[in-house]
Amino acid sequence: MSNTSALLNSQFRIYFIASCFATLAVWMIRFLLAWLIWQQTTSFFWVGVASTSLLLPSLIITPIFGVISDRINLRRGMIYWLACQATVTLLAIGLLRFSPLSLALLLTLTFAFGAIAAAGSPLRLALIPRLVSPDELSNAVGLGAMVFNSSRIVAPAIAAGCLTFMSPSGVLVLAGLAFLTAALLNLLLDEHASPAGRTASSRPANGWQEFTAGVRFSWSDPAIRLLCTLTLINSQVARSLMELLPALSGLFTAGTATDLATLTAFAGAGSILGGWYMSTLGRDTRRLVRVLIGAMFFTALAIVPLLFRLSIWPMSVFIGLISLLMTLLGTGSQILLQRQTVDGMRGRVLSLWITLAIAGAALGALIMGAIAEFLGFPVMLSLMLLLSLLSTAWLSRRGSLIYDRALPADPLTTTLQPQP
Repeated sequence: MSNTSALLNSQFRIYFIASCFATLAVWMIRFLLAWLIWQQTTSFFWVGVASTSLLLPSLIITPIFGVISDRINLRRGMIYWLACQATVTLLAIGLLRFSPLSLALLLTLTFAFGAIAAAGSPLRLALIPRLVSPDELSNAVGLGAMVFNSSRIVAPAIAAGCLTFMSPSGVLVLAGLAFLTAALLNLLLDEHASPAGRTASSRPANGWQEFTAGVRFSWSDPAIRLLCTLTLINSQVARSLMELLPALSGLFTAGTATDLATLTAFAGAGSILGGWYMSTLGRDTRRLVRVLIGAMFFTALAIVPLLFRLSIWPMSVFIGLISLLMTLLGTGSQILLQRQTVDGMRGRVLSLWITLAIAGAALGALIMGAIAEFLGFPVMLSLMLLLSLLSTAWLSRRGSLIYDRALPADPLTTTLQPQP
């Protein structure tokens, strides 16, 4: 295990506890809204529309807040973001209690929560390196992945349990209190947890110039371009497969709710284990790159058994393994991106990475789902296997771009100073 635990750092420990509250609240609300829409419509289509409404704002809002996160005090930004989450939750409580429940209302709330969640992602990712030392970064990012993936399992269980003895408004009250607790905890962070300031002469005239500068910076840097491409490939393979679990369950198992729940549980457990393993890695960049190469190669191997009809338990094991490897690839790429990027560019680079991951997963599920529909699941799985093997060979040849590489100069700033 890594010799340096980020939890020994008092600043990160505060942030970590706050993140646990906030992430649980986000997933409780996501589950609740999906459940309410199902209760209102009993339609898979509208549940899918709700899922899209949660993710779609990320394609626009996340890059915008990537620019903003490179300008503002990140501690204050996180507090304002959490306060906005709590405010919208309070409004949702009032609407659910005093307005007639309708599909339009639920979809509007879903879109609103998705938009606010999209704004927080670049703030959260850009803040982590400000709280920890370089030696603690891998552990910090791995712990963050563990919180995110465990919340996907724990939060719906909490919300479902609460719905047995309280109303949906009661669940929202709990989520709102969790957001407020997270905001209060972030008040304990040091005021200097902010990005490097820029002088008026070095700052571009508008946000669009800063955004395009971030795109040019990411594209012109070979290591960042490699990691973003790897994220897109991972989205087409492992993440797409996770999105298609309901279809996989229906085609290769009995297709019952229990079978799908079993596959989902194993996938969640694999993600948690993957986050834990990444939290144990130290600062060795070569080791991290080797983990990415190994994860892509073993993803290909884990897909092979799925080409044959397996019973639910063996299939669940391989789905869990693929989910674990997917987390290694995603978390490892984020760690390396954090190391490759200067503070003045970090928010924009990471927001582009998040957008690629989300858009790639959505597009990958669409493409791979169409291939499975018209050419068959074996063809889809074979294509995923081929992509994984080609990516393994490509990353093995190009991984040296990341080895022992010095940080590039920030193209938008020449002097770094604390920002008030």
